[in-house]
Amino acid sequence: MLDKVLPHIKLSQQTKSIIRCLMGVVSALLLAMTWNILSPQIAAIFALMLLDKGKNALGIKKSIAAIFGLYVLGLLGLVLGSFVQDYALATILILGLVIFWSFRLVQIPEPVRLLFLILTLLLPFLSLTAEPLGDLILLDMIINLAIALGVTQVAFLFFPEETVKASKVSDKKQTETQFNVDKIAINGVLVLMPAVLYFYFFKPNTLILTFAYIMILSLDPLIYKSKKSLVYILANLFGGICAIFAYNLLTVTPTLFFYVFLILAIGLFFTYQMFSGKKTVPVYAMAYRTFFVVMGIISSSSDSAGDTVVERLFGIGIAILYVVLAYKIVTYLNDPRIYENEMV
Repeated sequence: MLDKVLPHIKLSQQTKSIIRCLMGVVSALLLAMTWNILSPQIAAIFALMLLDKGKNALGIKKSIAAIFGLYVLGLLGLVLGSFVQDYALATILILGLVIFWSFRLVQIPEPVRLLFLILTLLLPFLSLTAEPLGDLILLDMIINLAIALGVTQVAFLFFPEETVKASKVSDKKQTETQFNVDKIAINGVLVLMPAVLYFYFFKPNTLILTFAYIMILSLDPLIYKSKKSLVYILANLFGGICAIFAYNLLTVTPTLFFYVFLILAIGLFFTYQMFSGKKTVPVYAMAYRTFFVVMGIISSSSDSAGDTVVERLFGIGIAILYVVLAYKIVTYLNDPRIYENEMV
């Protein structure tokens, strides 16, 4: 009966996108957990980035290239970590170039540039604080990425994305504010380099998450605008609250079945909002990623859920405050906007 009924069931593109994202993210998380992979929430976050609104399947060749590229970038970070103590000045100059080109190469998708930035800045720092930790994190990220890419291929196979005709946006693009990419890259270096120097020289182990969030937030040069800052705060706060709620429920009924049900229920809420077409889509997408990050921290921490998230939100608050203030100052001194009298 099902084989006769299923072909006649027509799902809307929105429904397909919701099911594809939800099943892909949850499947990646459960696969990583089943195989006892360190930090399985990373697989869910990778899958979420690959299945987000407007994304398409990478394909087998691009997936293999992504895994290989991640491995090469990780090795570069580990190599820099081995030289940073003996050749500090040369390492800092190389990191400055890494930051500059991470902002300058706008032709490369933002998630790729962000991953490049995090690996080449964070792995040397981890090598300074605990040498074996960098190797473990690199291996963990590669396996989680492979799981996410495999699940993504299957998700797009069963729920393909329909091609939509591109609408005319030429007139809108002309009216949008244009920016000097070189100035944006220089501003990125000026914002990130003080944080890099602080973390590399003072090695505050308890603020690793703050360092990671500074890198993530700094990739948006317009974050200093008040509305964007508020969005980041609300999204992270909402994701953290959802993680506390889920963790407390799990302590009452600590079973795998209830865990899967809870992840599906919360995931359905977030994915529905992500593909709703509302203006709040970026908030829910960011909150969903934060949910997995916080759940990962809580599950691996001996502290209570509330204490863990309060500390995490405090670290995120420091990151937001630093990046916003730094960009306000740097943009005032080196405005990247291109005005009409500067256009040729």
